[in-house]
Amino acid sequence: MGGKVAQAVALLYPKLVSGLCIIDIAPVEYTPENDGSWRAVKLIIDALVSLDLDGRPGVTKKDIDLDLRKTVEDPALRSFVLTNIDMDRSTGVLRWKINLDAIANQLDIIAGFDLGEKSSFEDPLQYEGDTFFINGGASRFVRSVHMKTIADYFPNHMLTTIRGAGHWVHAEAPDATLALLKKYLDR
Repeated sequence: MGGKVAQAVALLYPKLVSGLCIIDIAPVEYTPENDGSWRAVKLIIDALVSLDLDGRPGVTKKDIDLDLRKTVEDPALRSFVLTNIDMDRSTGVLRWKINLDAIANQLDIIAGFDLGEKSSFEDPLQYEGDTFFINGGASRFVRSVHMKTIADYFPNHMLTTIRGAGHWVHAEAPDATLALLKKYLDR
């Protein structure tokens, strides 16, 4: 989600952005019907919503991890998801750090890339600053079919791939992600 927001801000307000790093998301619309990767995200969000932390006092992160195994097979991804849960110190009950209901209710909007009225201007939207895309090699969120759109919006882009990493590149390959970001930012 953050990558789409960052891309939209750079395109709509380029003077506010001095450079851009995007991790495994293209400036396109994703739908569960035509994109298996987005369908998987929707299944994960649906699974998280079904956990109903509020109605389960005494439940632990280990319990949640066991519940999620049915839907989220990858232990690294489950571990990443669990970082969005913490303990409410006053009640001792687990809670979401994120507004999960808002994400679930707005998932179709999040999947889109609607830049509003500014996208209908005669001049094409472009961010001419340096833009660095990091793609997960096992992910389908940035595909060859997206390259023209990326180049149209971000003519000064560079794309690199971390082999074996899926969509959650920063969780699945944190050392490689940080090394690439550091190398790019230090140039």
